[in-house]
Amino acid sequence: MAARLRLPLARTGEPRWSSPARCAVLVLAAFLNTWALSINQWANTYYSAAVLGMTRSWKAFFYGAMDAGSFITVDKPPLALWLQALSARAFGFNNWSLLLPQAIAGVIAVWVVQHVVRRGFGPAAGVLAGLALAVTPIAVVMARHNNPDMLLTLLLALSLWAASNAIRSGRLMPLVWCAVAIGLAFNTKMLQAFFVVPVIAVVYLVAARPTWPRKLLNLGAAGVAMAAVSLAWLLVVDLVPSSARPYVGGSTNNTVLDLLLGYNGLGRVEGQAQIMSPGMMGGGPGGGSPGGMPGGGTPPGGGMPSGMPPGGGPGGGGMDDSSLTRLFSGEVAPQVGWLFPLALFGAIAVVVHLWRRPRHDTQRADFLLWAGTLLVTAGVFTFASGIWHTYYTVALAAPLAALVGMGVIAMWRLTRDTEWWGLLLPVSITATGFWSAHLLGQNEDFLPWMGTVVAAVSLIAGAAMMVPLLLPRGRRDGKRRVIAAGALVGVLASLAGPTAYAVTPLSTPVQATFPSAGPSGGSGGPGDGRDGGRAMADGGRQSNRMQPSGMRDNGDQPDGNRSDGGRGVRGERSSGEQVTSQLMRYLTDQHEDETWLVAVVGSMVAAPVILETGQPVMAVGGYNGNDPTPTVEELERHVADGELRYVWTSGSSGVRSMGGEVDTAVVDASMAWVARHCAIVDPAAYGGDTTSTTHLHDCRGAA
Repeated sequence: MAARLRLPLARTGEPRWSSPARCAVLVLAAFLNTWALSINQWANTYYSAAVLGMTRSWKAFFYGAMDAGSFITVDKPPLALWLQALSARAFGFNNWSLLLPQAIAGVIAVWVVQHVVRRGFGPAAGVLAGLALAVTPIAVVMARHNNPDMLLTLLLALSLWAASNAIRSGRLMPLVWCAVAIGLAFNTKMLQAFFVVPVIAVVYLVAARPTWPRKLLNLGAAGVAMAAVSLAWLLVVDLVPSSARPYVGGSTNNTVLDLLLGYNGLGRVEGQAQIMSPGMMGGGPGGGSPGGMPGGGTPPGGGMPSGMPPGGGPGGGGMDDSSLTRLFSGEVAPQVGWLFPLALFGAIAVVVHLWRRPRHDTQRADFLLWAGTLLVTAGVFTFASGIWHTYYTVALAAPLAALVGMGVIAMWRLTRDTEWWGLLLPVSITATGFWSAHLLGQNEDFLPWMGTVVAAVSLIAGAAMMVPLLLPRGRRDGKRRVIAAGALVGVLASLAGPTAYAVTPLSTPVQATFPSAGPSGGSGGPGDGRDGGRAMADGGRQSNRMQPSGMRDNGDQPDGNRSDGGRGVRGERSSGEQVTSQLMRYLTDQHEDETWLVAVVGSMVAAPVILETGQPVMAVGGYNGNDPTPTVEELERHVADGELRYVWTSGSSGVRSMGGEVDTAVVDASMAWVARHCAIVDPAAYGGDTTSTTHLHDCRGAA
């Protein structure tokens, strides 16, 4: 009986504590990812509104449309939204069901990293790697957010696991599963999924056991599988006639291929025209923090608040601030970089420890997979000159945690096997402690005592290990417990800083648009995504809270909504008024059988209305109002067919160019048509401001 009870707790040859410790890490990850999950409400309202539409229409579900009327898609492939929509269909559309898939993905990612590292480097390495990932602040944040990055992190970790299996076994199918995982990651966030491809290909060619012709054939077959999975949704969408599907949001020519090669592709690395909107200038529309992502007033993948330096504030990241120190900056390092010194010294120790291993050694192959992925991803993030944000660094969290687990155990083994390399362990722990103290000291109001304590404990632990390590190897054996105790205390001290940051999202809502952890991670500013809408579960019943009038009219901005025969209906798309609660009630009362409740300029204006009313809203011009849709002819047809009656000619999506040309002629022409042909509704009918330059137009009969 006792033997049977022990089976679930420990694998053969492993210490008894290993399985309970791994389970404890998973429980910790589940707690951090799910406790008070609904505190973030809709998080990114742009994607939340899309998920609501996807629960109402299978067409919107397949295309990843912004609303149930399937006018325009969101700016990313739909895989992450599919999971969220399925969760919402199963459990009802609410904050919790929307965020649950990301939380689960975060826990599974911890398990994958823990499993792969344990298999190659032992149970202690696996536990440490899983723990490091579980308490990485940005990993916790993104597991509690509805952006697609946590699913991307999981899929890339799965691809590395499958690649490791392919190298170990020499068989084709694990490599095919690796390709499938990368293809699914591509359908989550496009080209970022391919960062791992060169690493996996090179390590497989070097370390796998089959003959070279067989390895090349296997890679070719895997490449075909990766292409098939990656391009399946893209090809289907692009082959469907444009009149039978939504416009592809973020593209310039209504194709996913253009979105892939431009906005979600090379433009992220090489730079692209960057857009600014009123949400970045204060009072962001639709409930997003200033300078944020969807729901908050910047382009879905980027943007920077007015007056904010490159780096974008807490969690911001920013644009065109590429430099060698980007990942060590005060905005980025507190989210993902606490264990940089431990990983660096650990990587050196692994190289020393495995230097003389044969080419097919599986330990070395696992190390090269994770280290190569970390280096490639960090390199791209460091030098990317396009749209870039701090929360993208969640892609570094898994390989960094794997290196920490491998490295600490490698350093521990070097304390026994070598004379001087064993000093890497106390040096790394002391360096990590002082680095953590530096990061903690950047915010004097947040646990001001912790930095001093972490530095002192790390220094004492390092010194305690250093003394016996300076003895000849023959005299160290009796001091192993001192070294082990010092290492354990030092590692725990190294984890104190990231853990302190990681628990902040459990009590403070993270920013909707620049999600981050730490003392300022939840200070989203006016109208951040926490007030981005009311839950519309089961028939449109309202819950939670919303402040739809959070958009301010900046009087010093050019008039964006003059009814002057169509000349400058939106002007520079500068600030305008958000759709108010009174106006939403008026539109709902007047709504009959039209497809769309109203048309507004920009998805960030449309999202709160969708969440408030549960009805489809046409987001003219896509996210920021500069996608070339609808044309005048398309708008006329929607009006003539009775699919659209009301148009809110607000300039509140407010596109302003920063160093790039923004072509808004198509949307300008459509809004000019509205100004010429549609009657202005008396603002008194919906409690509007009679002096406002924004107007509700009734287009019934206009066509």
